[in-house]
Amino acid sequence: MREVAFKMRLKVYSIVCLFLVCSVLALSCCVGNVDAAPSLYLSFYKNNGYGMGDDMNGLWTVNTDVSGDVVYVEFYLDDQLQQNDTSAPFSWPFDTSNYTEGSHAIKAIAYDSSGDTATAVAEHNFVEFSPNFVVGIIVLVVVVLVVSLVVALFWVRKKEAKQKQVN
Repeated sequence: MREVAFKMRLKVYSIVCLFLVCSVLALSCCVGNVDAAPSLYLSFYKNNGYGMGDDMNGLWTVNTDVSGDVVYVEFYLDDQLQQNDTSAPFSWPFDTSNYTEGSHAIKAIAYDSSGDTATAVAEHNFVEFSPNFVVGIIVLVVVVLVVSLVVALFWVRKKEAKQKQVN
C-alpha cells in the first residue's frame, strides 16, 4: 500500500515539475519577445524600367516586410532622407533618372513604438538605359525568330519531300 501511494506521489510531483518547467519556458519566450527589436527586410519592385543583377533604371519601388510593431520607416539614398512613411505597408517609389548614375546605397530604418530600430541596406547601380539598346534587343529577337521560322520551314519541306519519295 505504501508503495502504491509513493508511486502516485511521484507521478503527481513529476507532472507538477513538468508543468512548471514548461510554464517557465513559455514565459521566458514571451518576455524575450517583448523587448525584441523590430524586424525589417527590403524588396524591390520594377514599376517601369530595367533591372538586371544590381543594375537598375527607371521607376522602382522599395517595399518593406516589417514586424507588426513598426510605426514608421525612413528611406534613405546615400544617407540622404528621401521619405518618411508612416502608414503600412511601408514603401518608397523612386525614379533612377532623378539621381546620378553609379552605385547608390538604399537604406531603410524601421522604428517601433518603443523607439527601437532595425536597419536594412541594399547597394544598387543606377544605369542609363539607352533607346539604342532597346532597338538592338528588338532587332536581335526579330532576326532570331525569322531564322528559326526559315529553318523550320526548310525542315518541314525536306521531310515532306522524303515522305513523297517513300510513297
